[in-house]
Amino acid sequence: MKKTFVVTGGNSGLGCQCAKNIAMESADNHVVIASRNMERSERAAANIAGETGNPHIYAMPLDLASQASVRDFAETFASRDLPPLYGLVCNAISGSGPSKPEYTEDGFEMTFATGHLGHFLLANLLLKNMQGGGRIVFVSSDQHDPPRMIATISYTDALDIARSRCNKHAVRYSLTKLCNLYCAYEMAERAVNNISVNAFNPGFMADTGLGGGAKSVGEKIIKRLAPLLARLMGKYSTAQISGKLLAEMMTGPRYEGVTGKYFDRGREARSSELSYSKANAVNLWERSMELTKNAHGPQKE
Repeated sequence: MKKTFVVTGGNSGLGCQCAKNIAMESADNHVVIASRNMERSERAAANIAGETGNPHIYAMPLDLASQASVRDFAETFASRDLPPLYGLVCNAISGSGPSKPEYTEDGFEMTFATGHLGHFLLANLLLKNMQGGGRIVFVSSDQHDPPRMIATISYTDALDIARSRCNKHAVRYSLTKLCNLYCAYEMAERAVNNISVNAFNPGFMADTGLGGGAKSVGEKIIKRLAPLLARLMGKYSTAQISGKLLAEMMTGPRYEGVTGKYFDRGREARSSELSYSKANAVNLWERSMELTKNAHGPQKE
């Protein structure tokens, strides 16, 4: 059966490895690499097609920082002659970023806008194109519950995050990854047509340049020690390893009918206690609907 999968940020790292493994699983799998850098996306699509022998790999422009771009992508996707949408991997997020926050054309903090709001809008817009039994995965991180030496986070209201003036990128990143979990858990309850929604933790992927852009002495020390600490804590991985496990969440039979769960590199796990706050999840959902002007999100059955 022919199926289409969309992978955001699929032109490099985790997303690219995920897209490659989905393509490798079956020649009937059509994979859309959604990214703002079309040159890199087209190159990645060509490489994946060459390596897997699957010709159904496409690049489509998507800038998650721009809600206009997200809406354009959804419209273009619906107009393309592709098999029914079966899987959506919400993977992309802005890079390590500067210490001082930057803001999108819509007026929202960049990390939160790309990592959460853009994906929230994209998933809601694409749901009407998704076939029954389809799958959505939000890529979260260990950093949704960061060690105190890295960041201390709390959640009050999504508006505070969207308009954040916090000068610590680690805090903004961790809050965004926490929001990925709230979004996954809440969408899992609201989704219809047996669409499953789960979250994935890829672990610390030393080969993806995570933690790049470190400027202070403390940040540089943490960056150098991070791979060692990750190994000692059992959190170490690579894009190749985690990309394969993420792809399995899209195509593997063991995930059939599984929804509202958190998987740490293929193993079901519990996320932080804070991530299970129903009040916070509802607040994020309702604020996100307001901030994206999206009146057509999935409704509870």
